[in-house]
Amino acid sequence: MSLVIDDRKSNRTDNDRNTTRIDWTTPLASIIPEDFVLPDDYATTHVTIEDALSHRTGMPDHIRHFGGNGPSSRTVREEVRLLRHLPSTAELRTKYMYNNLMYTAVSHTIETLTGEDLGAFLSHRIWTPLQMTDTYWTPEEAQASDKVLAQGYAWNTDKGEYIPEPPPDIIGSSGAGAIISNVLDYAKWIRCMMTREEPLSAEAHEALVQPRTIITDDPTILFPPPHLYALGWTQAIYRGEHIVWHPGGVAGYGATVMFLPAHQWGLVMAGNTTLTSNFVQVVLYMYLLDELLKTPPNERLDWSRLIWERVNLHREQQMHARELLYPQLPTVPLPPAHLVHEYAGLYIHPAYGRLDLFVDAGGSGLVADRTTCEVPMMVVLEHVSGEFWLATLQEKNQDPRDYEKVRAEFKTGVDSRVNEVGVDLEAEMAGEKIWFRRVY
Repeated sequence: MSLVIDDRKSNRTDNDRNTTRIDWTTPLASIIPEDFVLPDDYATTHVTIEDALSHRTGMPDHIRHFGGNGPSSRTVREEVRLLRHLPSTAELRTKYMYNNLMYTAVSHTIETLTGEDLGAFLSHRIWTPLQMTDTYWTPEEAQASDKVLAQGYAWNTDKGEYIPEPPPDIIGSSGAGAIISNVLDYAKWIRCMMTREEPLSAEAHEALVQPRTIITDDPTILFPPPHLYALGWTQAIYRGEHIVWHPGGVAGYGATVMFLPAHQWGLVMAGNTTLTSNFVQVVLYMYLLDELLKTPPNERLDWSRLIWERVNLHREQQMHARELLYPQLPTVPLPPAHLVHEYAGLYIHPAYGRLDLFVDAGGSGLVADRTTCEVPMMVVLEHVSGEFWLATLQEKNQDPRDYEKVRAEFKTGVDSRVNEVGVDLEAEMAGEKIWFRRVY
């Protein structure tokens, strides 16, 4: 985005359809007005490029909506047009809430302004100047090269072995992480950021790392506070040293990039397992940081232990999810208002897609297959009391102890027929549910 902004400032553009000057404070709706529409009119017209890139739009991630109608079922533009159907939970610029879809919106903005695919733009404006010859935009491009594409894996607890994961095809969320690369190539990008070299301008480098949002609560960050977010970069202080970094992961893969400007020291880590790659990277990069900063042995933390404490705390909470989510259940639960098979059917949400519920094998619960989504899972519903249910989100190849359990609820229409099901699919909504309307 910084390259596009600089091009507009210097009138250096090959796209004559739109030569309007833009900057980081330009509202997205002024560039893609038909597509960028939020539930709130004020936010629609006032969310800027930097708001979207610094996670302060007031909209949570809604990560489970991606691919709601199947893999690669939506284009970048189609994904952006779903924003109008996704609830916001805070006022604009009042709270940090990570949101990958806003990066999709910015990628759509870049493609609109340049008239070319984002992958092609990145290739000739960044990868080629930096000689990043082993970096690709799609799995097809990577597989067509003469390079070996690392197989991704996820640990399967039941089988006690690693299970292969297919290469992620996430064009719909490409602005948030579609690049396929290796540590040698990506180190060139980190060096560019750290030394503030071309192809980015000095102004662009300054803008990218300028903090904009205070991160008040993010359980994935182990660095002590304060934490700040710039434009695609997290800012942290460790033992008095400024750290610019970002972790990330998709099914089968995990990565971490980091640099310390004052030390001109950086790293790129990449692994080919789901989640556990990131766990190992935390232990390794904290060891390297402690070595660099000469942390006394008695002041070094056991990062592996801290990670597992968080994992085990989450598992303990999931074991008692029924009591935690429904603390005021009657002594004798109320029966459901309908027979179980009357709840079965196809339910649709305009952004989250399909929730096709079937009666389970035991005949007392319901199950929906969402394994073709970007976050693939089975949704298993267990009756609690009345119209209230417990939904277990069984993500593909996830340890069953880590399955998240959330509230679910059915509504009945005036025709005495079940017509809606709500599932608590977004934690930032504080108990408010995503409602799927029955189709049949």
